[in-house]
Amino acid sequence: MTPGEWRMGHQSINGFSRFCREWHPLHDRHRPVLALHGSLTQSGMWNAPAEAAGSIRMLCPDQRGFGLSDDPGADSCAAFAADAMALAAARLPERFVVMGHSFACSIALDVARQAAGRIAGVVLVDPVVRVGLPGPAPAKPAAPPPESFETLTQAEQHFRDTEEGIWPDEALRRFVADIMIRDGKTGAWRFPYTAARLRRLRAFTASADSDFDLFAKARAVTCPVLVFRGGASKRFPAVAEEPFLAAFASKPELVLCPGSGHFPSTTEPEIFVPALLRFLSGLR
Repeated sequence: MTPGEWRMGHQSINGFSRFCREWHPLHDRHRPVLALHGSLTQSGMWNAPAEAAGSIRMLCPDQRGFGLSDDPGADSCAAFAADAMALAAARLPERFVVMGHSFACSIALDVARQAAGRIAGVVLVDPVVRVGLPGPAPAKPAAPPPESFETLTQAEQHFRDTEEGIWPDEALRRFVADIMIRDGKTGAWRFPYTAARLRRLRAFTASADSDFDLFAKARAVTCPVLVFRGGASKRFPAVAEEPFLAAFASKPELVLCPGSGHFPSTTEPEIFVPALLRFLSGLR
C-alpha cells in the first residue's frame, strides 16, 4: 500500500450526522478529490483506489441514508449536492475536483454547476445514462436480494452473480469487505443501506419530480471532465456513450475499461488509477 493514512469520523453537515473518511497521502501532488459513492455502496468503495493512487488527498463521505450517516429524508439531487458543497466548504481548499459514481455522477455535475469557481475538474465513473426507449418489462419481478449474509464470502458471491463484468478475486474481496457493514448483535453482514432507503431513492429518481437529468446538467459544465465507462456496463451501455459526451459544452475525455461492468474503479484499477492521475496532473 502507498504510504498515507485514513482519518475517519462523524461531522454535522446540513443538520445531520455524516460519516466521512479522508485519505491523506504521504506525498500530496494533486488537487484534492471529493469522491461521492453510488447507491449500492458507501464511502469505503474508494478505499482501494485512493490507496493505489497514493498521491491524491481524497475526501469520501457516506451520503445521506447510506453507510454510517444519518438519513434526514429528502432524495433530490439538489439535497445531495447541498450536502457535498457544505462538506467541501468545511473541509477542502478553494479548488478541488468532484468525482461521482453511478447516480452520484448527477450530484457531481450539480456541484460543478453551482460551485463552478471552486471546481477544477469533474470525474464521472460509469454514470447511469439512459437513451432511447425502455426495454421490455421482465416476465416476472426480480427476487429481492437477501437482507444480510452470514459471511463475506456469501456477499462476494452475490455481487459476482448480480453485477456484470469481470471481478478479479482479490478486487472483489477488498470491495465487499470495504462496503458491507457488520451487525454488532448478530455478526451478519448487511448492505450499507436499508431496502426501504434504496426503494425511496429509486422511486424519486424515476418520478416526474426527479432532478437527476444528466443531460441537462452536462450542458452547463465548463470545466474539464473525465468519464469512465465499463465495457460490459448495463447502466452506461455503448449506445449511450456518444449522445452523453455530446451533451457537454466541451467533449469530455472518455476512458473505456473493457472488462468492467458498473464498478471500473474496483475491477480495473490498472486502467482507472493511471487515467485519473493523468487527468489530475493536467488540471490548473
